[in-house]
Amino acid sequence: MPAAAPVLTWSSTFHLSASPPPPSLTGDKLLLPQAALERLLEAASQSATNRFQSPTYDPASWDSVSPYEQLARRNEASQQLPHPLIFRLTNLLNGRTAYAGIREFSAEENEVILSNFLRESLAIPNELDLQLQEHAAEVGASIKVEAVDVPKGTFARLRPLDAGYEEDWKPILENHLQKNFTTLAVNNILSVPRLLHQSNGQKDFKFLIDQLKPEGAEAICIVDVDLEVDIEPLNEDQARESLRQRELRKKAESSSGGQINIDGPKEGTISNDDYVRFNLRSWDQSKPIFINVPEENVDVMVITNALQGWPKMEEWTWSRFDGSKPITILPDDPDIQNAKELRISMHVYEGATIDPNSKKPTPSSSTNFLLSVTQSIDMSDDEAAAMTDDNPDNEICSNCKRSIPKRSMFLHQNFCFRNNVLCPHGCGQVFKKGTEVDHWHCPECKAFGTNTADRSTYDKHMDIAHTARRCSACDYSAGSLSELASHKTTTCPSKLILCRFCHLILPQEEDTDFTAAFTGLAPHEKSCGGRTTNCHICNRIVQLKNMETHLKHHDLERKSKPLPRVCRNANCSRIVTFTGPTDNELGLCTVCFGPLNITEHDPNHSKLSRRTELRYLTQLLKGCGKLWCTNEMCKTGRANRKPPLPVLSSKESTAAVKPLVAVEGLLSGYTSFPLHFCVDSDTQKRKNVAEMLSFADDSQGKGGWAVEWCTKAVESVSHDATDEVDLANKAKDWLEKFAVRRNE
Repeated sequence: MPAAAPVLTWSSTFHLSASPPPPSLTGDKLLLPQAALERLLEAASQSATNRFQSPTYDPASWDSVSPYEQLARRNEASQQLPHPLIFRLTNLLNGRTAYAGIREFSAEENEVILSNFLRESLAIPNELDLQLQEHAAEVGASIKVEAVDVPKGTFARLRPLDAGYEEDWKPILENHLQKNFTTLAVNNILSVPRLLHQSNGQKDFKFLIDQLKPEGAEAICIVDVDLEVDIEPLNEDQARESLRQRELRKKAESSSGGQINIDGPKEGTISNDDYVRFNLRSWDQSKPIFINVPEENVDVMVITNALQGWPKMEEWTWSRFDGSKPITILPDDPDIQNAKELRISMHVYEGATIDPNSKKPTPSSSTNFLLSVTQSIDMSDDEAAAMTDDNPDNEICSNCKRSIPKRSMFLHQNFCFRNNVLCPHGCGQVFKKGTEVDHWHCPECKAFGTNTADRSTYDKHMDIAHTARRCSACDYSAGSLSELASHKTTTCPSKLILCRFCHLILPQEEDTDFTAAFTGLAPHEKSCGGRTTNCHICNRIVQLKNMETHLKHHDLERKSKPLPRVCRNANCSRIVTFTGPTDNELGLCTVCFGPLNITEHDPNHSKLSRRTELRYLTQLLKGCGKLWCTNEMCKTGRANRKPPLPVLSSKESTAAVKPLVAVEGLLSGYTSFPLHFCVDSDTQKRKNVAEMLSFADDSQGKGGWAVEWCTKAVESVSHDATDEVDLANKAKDWLEKFAVRRNE
């Protein structure tokens, strides 16, 4: 059995790095230099040597280990470190201690880099001020790091420091601890990102670690354990306040959202800092889409199913934040091409309302909304008013610029100049005197608006349109929310995609060679699509990423094929692939023309006409004697029809055949009237299957294939088919790959 990981005895003192911790260093993680790893391995080797020293080898004892086995165990254990590797940190300047797990051995020599959580635990500021920078070496020298072994944890009791926690904090905590922490220590404070509907403008929710089990443990390890977490309020007052806030939140719950249809409006409520989501799955692809929410304080964001998840404040393709006009999506917009679903998210931009008495954030209130998705243009009030400007009995007021009847212009202007003010910036807005102070024009763009009593539309506009933002997943810096949303939905390496080759949802990765824009493949897909497979049409080996282009070549080649030429014999189901010499100008296949072919010189085709007449008369007077025959120019076939056709006499047969065998009619070629010669049973079955395939899809309005293509398909697969059903299925597969539909 493999040797157990050794218990290390190792400690060292490091300088605290003057640089701030990187964003990836979260929880209780630290960075040590490479030399620390080498010293840890030396300590592990020494510990293994001490552990596997045994008294004299006794072959008769079950507990005795041979020297060879001792050496093997010692060598194996010397290369192992405890998992997880846990350290006790001591700030020698103030005596504060903390427990940590290792992230990497990538720090500078004799330096240690601590996460913000460890800095707080050791009473070290997160951002060193100027005075601290001058004494960085002194501060850094006070961090002692020693390897320790802590017990596996079974229980942790947490107490929230603020009211408002919910029962569903347990899965949030579980996920947060699993990703960021190796240990938990008594009296430490955990900062966990709040739930969206609980944020109220605050970033984190803080929990005090009050009790741990096993009993008496100062710290516990939480890696690979089944840890029970219990959350209890600090006191009764906090419990009552949390219950009150929970009840208020229930009253302001958002609507559930769901599916929406064209011209099927949806109304409901949305709580502040929450999202309500709808999806649209069917619409007329040839018409524009208008998405409208009349409430000005409700922001609307839209994406298609090409993006994973739902639209958010920083991830959208179309949006409306100013409440002015509906979102218009044109049918030729490249982002909606081939889209199967539109996903709509609504969000109330404002945060929690501040209670002037308590000065504390209160739970979010709710806002009513009415969402409508249409594909017809409704005339707005402004457009309707503009149409009345052409009335010859009206005049334009010089103050408010509205169209007013001439007979009342004098009275209107007396009132208008006394009570109304026209915006001097030229936007055309008219205000009642005293309220124009709330009207604003953006100094950086052409936007304008009016502040309301409960919110500042100017501050919102500046935050949305002119505030720099940084991508949370990469180093991209955007000048506005629109730029950030465009980055996150296009070029961000962390944008989630559904790979068209491996069918997994994963980040698209960084576009290092800048080819994604014109190849249409995400960086991950270019790498994943390098694998090869066989084309199902031509069986050639093709890379997955080139398969779409390869199939387009097949499709172009398919559509350029001419209509196949079917044998002129109305009862035959063969394709004429070779027109042959001049004596086969009847347009028959080689099988049907065989009995009519002779080697004699026949420049006027008179002999060919006589042979054709003889074959017709033989069929009509004697018949072919075949049970499956339904040839109307055959005695047997006429009798097999339902209802049967009358038998023709010699005189009637001769009269019926004469016009059919005239040289001019016979040689009129493929497009002339058909010939009627008897065929074998297999040919008759293939003929029936071909006609059935041609009629079936055409009758269902699917376009289908012409009977010529169906005939060629049946002939191509007939040698592999076992029965008529199998023949029809294989012929349909062939038609899908190689034939041209009627509507193409």
